[in-house]
Amino acid sequence: MNTASIRGITFTRQEKIMILKLISGALLAAVGTLTHAATVAPTQWEFTWKGFSVYEEWIGGHYEPDLTITGRFAGIDANGDGVLEKTEVTSLTIDRSFYDYAACPAQSPEFRCGLWSFTYSAAGGLEFTAGHTSYDGVPGQDDWWTAHSVSYDTSSGIYEKSYGYQWPGEEYSLSFTDSTVKTVKQISPVPEPATYAMLASGLLLLGAARRRRK
Repeated sequence: MNTASIRGITFTRQEKIMILKLISGALLAAVGTLTHAATVAPTQWEFTWKGFSVYEEWIGGHYEPDLTITGRFAGIDANGDGVLEKTEVTSLTIDRSFYDYAACPAQSPEFRCGLWSFTYSAAGGLEFTAGHTSYDGVPGQDDWWTAHSVSYDTSSGIYEKSYGYQWPGEEYSLSFTDSTVKTVKQISPVPEPATYAMLASGLLLLGAARRRRK
């Protein structure tokens, strides 16, 4: 039986082959990890708000406990402080809207959109303000223009208003209450390299197996 010795420990040919495979696999994984680090994919989260006080113009207010709004956001905690800031956010979408507020379409006199503030951490929770306004016609240039604006504020809720030239407008709001349930969950993992742990575990298992044979 062919054997070899490393620092006084004797290994069989099969054990040597296994060690080489572990080392090769670890090196390949390390290369993959370094390559991945250069192009880190943003981590993604999903948030839900359930239960709102609803107000509609000309109708009044009522409470809807099962009304649920869902959204998603993504970003990269570039400085590793555990807090995702506005400058680190790559995407923010809400199911009832067409827009990505972290990557709004080009602004124009007929459309405005933005993510005005944002912060998220596991300890501090999710806080942001965002919204958009679309115009049919340009105020100050066109007669009888109209507009529709939507704003999202994690401290108060959702506010919408339709208004226009010589028209004070109609309002619609979904306000948070003490019974509103807010949740945030991560839906994509943060990659953490386990290359060296895998290699060490393999070598420990080989060492234990060798000691048992003795």
